[in-house]
Amino acid sequence: MEFSILYNVFLHHCDIMGLFKRNKDDDNKTKCDTCGTELHDPEKLKRHMKKAHGNVPAKKPNADGDGGLW
Repeated sequence: MEFSILYNVFLHHCDIMGLFKRNKDDDNKTKCDTCGTELHDPEKLKRHMKKAHGNVPAKKPNADGDGGLW
């Protein structure tokens, strides 16, 4: 019994200090930070971020040395 009371007090103090706390704004966010696209569902935003901004190939200079990319 005493252990559970101390544990609850510990969790309460951690909550007050902001430890072990997730950012709740990220769960409800619907606007992309990268391109500004507004989506109607946070799950859609996660899929958009993975598909549109997740796998960007690295830019390489031309082998000719003329400064062109790709």
